[in-house]
Amino acid sequence: MRIALWVQDIFPVLRQALGDREQIISNTSLATAVMLASLEIISPTAFGYDIPWQRHLNLARDLMWRRLADLRRTALGLEEDRICAFLWSWFAYLDVLGSLSGGMPDESSSRFRLLEYITHDTGDDMYEIDCIMGFTTRCVQILAQIAELARVCDEQRLGLGGPPPSAWTPGPVFVQRAHQLEQELMDSMSQPSPLCKHIQSVEGKDRQEMVLMNEAFHWAGLVHLRRRVLGKPPGHEGVQGPVKRIVACLECIRPGGSAETGFLFPMFTAGCNALDEGQRGKILERFKSVESNGMTQVHKARELMEHVWVSGQAWEPLLCTEFVG
Repeated sequence: MRIALWVQDIFPVLRQALGDREQIISNTSLATAVMLASLEIISPTAFGYDIPWQRHLNLARDLMWRRLADLRRTALGLEEDRICAFLWSWFAYLDVLGSLSGGMPDESSSRFRLLEYITHDTGDDMYEIDCIMGFTTRCVQILAQIAELARVCDEQRLGLGGPPPSAWTPGPVFVQRAHQLEQELMDSMSQPSPLCKHIQSVEGKDRQEMVLMNEAFHWAGLVHLRRRVLGKPPGHEGVQGPVKRIVACLECIRPGGSAETGFLFPMFTAGCNALDEGQRGKILERFKSVESNGMTQVHKARELMEHVWVSGQAWEPLLCTEFVG
């Protein structure tokens, strides 16, 4: 209740800032919106209001778009740029994984989604592993495009009045774009991926885990492309191959560490498409390890994954308020 009282005046202020086209969006306003979305994901209804994380994220997305536009037309100083770069990484992680988790953007935001990721330049190598996201800027650019493509295909594949999901086939435009993104993922994965400059010193095992996490997010992107856009069945080698690679990466991650917590999205992706009981058992064990941290979205994702195993259904139509990340 204390949090609810604290934030009750924040939402109108953020909306007012967004509505005033002359007002420059501050890093403070942007940080507040991103933080509110994060808190709603890990602790729903913490504000005392039943506002889904998708709405918080839509507000953060609109503010981010305005903030990036302000930075391009004003000279606000290097420190402001650095702060915005940090907030961009935090937001990009939430936005891309939220979109891949079924968080539908509103129409006014979706037009700018790809532009945000492609035009914002933090000054870092796009193949550096971002210490906030756990994967490279290039990877998040590709995942953003996969999310948009998967959203459109999901609407066709699962929409009312259409063919059964198993009978759906993508149009030639989707197939061509999916194959392009497949190649981009493989090219990105083949690049050397040094850690970002914010990390001054890191132990060898920690470095290895960050590289493995980056690799696993690439493989997860391939699974989403092949299942949700190309319509391949779960037993297809093009799906099971990446699933095996994700599990192999997971096996090299230490239980109970921060890397394991950041592995939720690849784990969920592999788990929902794993057919081997041994693989499922390994993934479930790791889910329960991460779940002990107390974050609500982990528990919901684990329940959804187990429902997929029992029902044999795809996970997308079963989604409600889950955020997988």
